[in-house]
Amino acid sequence: MNRRYEIAGILTIALALLVLTSLLGYNPNEEPTISQYVKIENPMGIVGVVIGFGLVKIALGYSALVLPLLGLVWGWWLFSRKPLLSLTRHSLYLIAALVWLTISLGALKLWFYPTSHRAVLVTGLWPALIAGMLRDFSGNPGLILVLLAGWLVLARGYFSTSFYRPFIALKQGFISLWDHWKSRRASKLAEEARREHTQKLRAKLEAQQVPDQQPSKTKPAPEPTPEKANDDEILIPEDVLREAQLKARQSGQKETVPEPPTQENLPLDSNGEVIEVGEMVQEDEVDLDALKDRSKPIRTYQLPTTDLLTIPPHVDESQSKDELINRANFLTQSLATFGVNGKVVNVHPGPVITLFEVEPAEGVRVNKFVALSDDLARVMEASRVRVIAPIPGKSSVGIEIPNRNPETVYFRSVINSEKFAKAESQLTLAVGKTTSGEIAILDLAKMPHLLIAGTTGSGKSVCLNTIICSLLYQATPDEIKFMIIDPKKVEMTLYRSLKDYHLLGMEDIDEPIVTSTENAILALRALEMEMDHRYNVLSDAVVRNIGEFNTRAKKKGEPIMPYIVLIVDELADLMMLSAKDVEVPIARLAQLSRAVGIHLVIATQRPSVDVITGVIKANFPARIAFQVATKIDSRTILDTPGAEKLIGRGDMLYQGPGSSEPVRMHNAFLSLSEIEAIMEFISEQPGAREMKLASIKEPALPGFSGESAGADDELIKDAIRLVVTHQQGSISLLQRRLKVGYSRAARLIDEMEALGVVGPFTGSKAREVLVDETYLLSIE
Repeated sequence: MNRRYEIAGILTIALALLVLTSLLGYNPNEEPTISQYVKIENPMGIVGVVIGFGLVKIALGYSALVLPLLGLVWGWWLFSRKPLLSLTRHSLYLIAALVWLTISLGALKLWFYPTSHRAVLVTGLWPALIAGMLRDFSGNPGLILVLLAGWLVLARGYFSTSFYRPFIALKQGFISLWDHWKSRRASKLAEEARREHTQKLRAKLEAQQVPDQQPSKTKPAPEPTPEKANDDEILIPEDVLREAQLKARQSGQKETVPEPPTQENLPLDSNGEVIEVGEMVQEDEVDLDALKDRSKPIRTYQLPTTDLLTIPPHVDESQSKDELINRANFLTQSLATFGVNGKVVNVHPGPVITLFEVEPAEGVRVNKFVALSDDLARVMEASRVRVIAPIPGKSSVGIEIPNRNPETVYFRSVINSEKFAKAESQLTLAVGKTTSGEIAILDLAKMPHLLIAGTTGSGKSVCLNTIICSLLYQATPDEIKFMIIDPKKVEMTLYRSLKDYHLLGMEDIDEPIVTSTENAILALRALEMEMDHRYNVLSDAVVRNIGEFNTRAKKKGEPIMPYIVLIVDELADLMMLSAKDVEVPIARLAQLSRAVGIHLVIATQRPSVDVITGVIKANFPARIAFQVATKIDSRTILDTPGAEKLIGRGDMLYQGPGSSEPVRMHNAFLSLSEIEAIMEFISEQPGAREMKLASIKEPALPGFSGESAGADDELIKDAIRLVVTHQQGSISLLQRRLKVGYSRAARLIDEMEALGVVGPFTGSKAREVLVDETYLLSIE
């Protein structure tokens, strides 16, 4: 192939040099019909005469010199074996421009040198004839229009510059000038109205001051009644007066009535109407470590201290009232621009977002606000805008807009809050803060199970960390145990330090954090068996739930029954490999385990219906949705859209049991260094009472014989062939290849262990195959 390219390049270069020499040596007096007795001056002889006559005089004029130069480029391109695609495009446009240039030159010849014969050598005969034909058909204006259109088409096709862009710039210039003129006119009218209003107020004040300056012996005028109050005063509602009087009585001070605020002291919108601007909630912190019930004797387990957590920096990033009023006015103007009339009546600032309450005008439907969420995000320069249409219990529409400088909610500020410190439940979760800045805590015992969903990077793993550490700050290893399933194998590795403390052990599993699918199914089945065992214990003790049992046990001085919290970091991976074996125990635990103190916290980053099935969803009334990709994912987890409008980084929607509308919260941030500090503190504490779940392995089946082959399971021979062929004693291998469930595949592995085909159980690793392929001959 390379040889062909080089030969083609050599021939192309030779032909180009032949044409170039013929054109350079062309004499207008020499024509192909020249007599053989006349001396030919062209260096290429009669061939050169024909080429020069055809290209210069007939076809393209002197512009034909471009063709052999282009041929030289093509020849070298072929000879050097470069790609021809880009050169082909340039060459085609060059030839088209060359043809159109000769036609344009022919038009110039017709206008300025109509009778010159030498001008034909510049334009060529055919281009001049084409130009003349166009002028005869359409006249000079038509000829000019055709030539100009051709050049514009060639230029737009070759270059990437848009001809429409200058018109857009011109249009925007006119629009900006018009808007500038309108704003100046509106400012002028507003200034005139303000001046007129000021003159009226001054005249009214002067009229009120004149009677006061004249001496009078008449009785003083009575105080204005609410019906006759001045126009520049705002009446105080009766409930506000009663509240002020009640506070004065409680403090032992003299009852005083607050002075009525004037219009000058209240925040106003662009129309002069009052906007109520709320204050972000700032809750006082308490010293959690100073509480008496957290202090324990020496040589006993101590709860983690708050000194292990990062102190939140004191950075005032809150918005001023003027900034909030300006944003409210701009929001009102933006809504009016899109044809939706309404006014902002209330503003609720928060650490991450600000809620604007908009009162729609009469006849405006609330669904118009929902349709404008993306447009409002653009004009308000926000990543996402969430619209609550309407706010439950109110006639206004809520528009949640992210702050320009959002604050970070730190885990220490939530742990040190009075709400968390006074919480009685040992399963209290320090979630974070609400949109108004109020501390948000949840009780896992009342949920009683929690389902978490969100895309990668939305804050789902941080939420799991805050849940685990919240429980570590509330309960000792004797009061709570964790079973952590982490199919991703890297997210929960920090909690391996809890092996001798809070982690729940199991006889069949030697890894503290369950990572493989086989061990996860064993753990779920073991936890299901533990649930049944606990019900038997409660039944024998004649109590209804774990709280009553532990109360009675403390009175008798007996060991209490610890709570068990199951943490699953990625449900989608387990459901993908063995959906039936995972879904059934999870559903049964979610239905029955509340009374015996077993609670589930399950997270997934793929909230689809094949992961969060109807059975699982029906048994998880408490759900947390972080940022998701689509409305469908939001409906899957919350039964309502809205999670797709979250801004990420801990921004979440919480839907509690029995609530119809989700509540927006901001999850507390907990860094890896803080988790490591907590784990190091716990590892220095004295060990706790070990608790292990019973084994769920079934006893081995009888030995393998020729007559009983397949008596216990007809698939035993096929299973042995698979295991010996692949040299891998894996339960998942049998599930995939034989299309059986986990229980049957586990029984097959146990049968092969009894037959001596595979080795004993080794934790998360596949069992060792003890025989080679010659063993297959004995079972045929």
